[in-house]
This record gives sequence, C-alpha cells and structure tokens, in this order.
Amino acid sequence: MERSFVIIKPDGTARRRVSALVLKALLDRGYKICAFREMKVPESLAKLHYAVHKEKPFFPWLVDFISSAPVLSMIFEGDDVIQGVRDALGATFVQKADPTSLRGRYGIWAGINIAHASDAPETAKKEIELWTIKGGLKESSDAEEHAKAYIEQYNSGDVDYTMEIRSIVKNAIENRDISDDVLQSLVHYLEKDSKGISPEEISDLASAIFDFVKEEVEKA
Repeated sequence: MERSFVIIKPDGTARRRVSALVLKALLDRGYKICAFREMKVPESLAKLHYAVHKEKPFFPWLVDFISSAPVLSMIFEGDDVIQGVRDALGATFVQKADPTSLRGRYGIWAGINIAHASDAPETAKKEIELWTIKGGLKESSDAEEHAKAYIEQYNSGDVDYTMEIRSIVKNAIENRDISDDVLQSLVHYLEKDSKGISPEEISDLASAIFDFVKEEVEKA
C-alpha cells in the first residue's frame, strides 16, 4: 500500500474551516490516515524539510513561512495515494490550479497554496522518516479518529475568506502596494477563523505572506 506525507500549511491551518474542508476532501477519496498531528514546525525541521532548496534565494522565506503558525502533519495511505493527493490539490502555483481543485478553491497566491504533498515514493519515505524522527509524528490506530474529530470541530458554517485574502495579495502586487495597510488587512482576515491559533502566530503568518508580496513587488 502506497504512502504519502502531507502537510496542511500555516495558511490552511490558520483558516480552520479551510483546513477541515481540505482534510475532508482527501479522506473522501478513500485514503486512510496513519498519523495525524497539529504542530508548530521548529526552524531546524523546516530547514531539513526544505533542504533541497537551501541554495535558492527563497529558502529563508520557505523556512519562515512553514514555521510561522501551526500545521497539520499527516501520513496518508492508499492505492496510488501520492498522485491522488496531488491531483486533488491541483497545480503548485495557485494561479495555475484548476478552479475546482483544492488549491484553486482555497489557495492564496503562488506557493502560498495550503498544502504540501510528497511527489514520489522515495520522497514520501524520506519525508515520513524525517517528520517521525525530528517532528514527533507518530503512527497510531486512532489517527483517523482524530482527523475526523478535527473536521467535525471546524467544518461548520460557511466561513471562508479565501477570496478576500487572495484579492489583498493580488492587488498589493499589481499596485506595488507594500504599505502597512496591506499587512493589517492580512492579519484582519487571517484571524477571523483561527480558533486556537495565537495572535503572535497570526502576526507571524501575515508577516510571511507580506514578505512574499514585498519580494514580488521588488522583482516586478
């Protein structure tokens, strides 16, 4: 049975209903969850996870972003689960993702795309080993029960501020606006459905997204 390592990133987990919807969509495909943990990613683990990009100029940003606020780290199991999860998520860059895919519906912009998923069996094996040894992720018989309880807790109502946050980022880049108003708008919407996420974590996440905006403006 194939396995995949999946993270719902801070931009997903901080939006509680969005993370519940993404998690439910993956479970509805019939995959089994062998490990489930909500956690704050230490900088040391973030650097190891993104080690393949360590020579890239965006490496520091990747580390800051993934460690800004809690994530959901998981091991999924099932037939062709690696490609299946990636198909469900859609293209890596949000703007290129099919609107019906999970990233197309809930991603914010570019690589601020709600989730990471293993891209090959070899990668999955390495990522699972890394996150179990360094990240405290443990397989358990009740992992799926915990995942379903998470969905039950947060998948209610119709809260979804994806379009508002996406518009803030898109307009800021297009208008070359890196004013404090952009940052405060990000904080405003990110904190609206962030039960259990501290104000400091929301601020750190908003700052990471804002840093991305600034980088895009500078490149333009």
